[in-house]
Amino acid sequence: MAHKTLLAELHEEIRRHPARQVRYERELATLKVANQILAARLHAGLSQAALAKLIGTQQSGVARMENAGCTSYTTVTLAKIAAATGSRLDVRIVPARSRRPALTMAGSS
Repeated sequence: MAHKTLLAELHEEIRRHPARQVRYERELATLKVANQILAARLHAGLSQAALAKLIGTQQSGVARMENAGCTSYTTVTLAKIAAATGSRLDVRIVPARSRRPALTMAGSS
């Protein structure tokens, strides 16, 4: 009998409890942003202190933003990080998979 991976068990749990999907996606998005900040800084060859100086904050602030638990950054801060690291900020809101049919405009076929 094959053993399920922890990730497979997590996905199964989320499918059984849709409310947990929202929390999972929120946590995953936060983790992705933290990882992207770290990757951009490392790609630019900057220390946390050097990045902090460029964006007008303290080294501890950069360390906090690179932590997956941080949710206090703004789009302005993210834009400063992107500029300081020679990156491009791309903020997107994409539709989630929906069970509802798409709305059509009146008169369209």
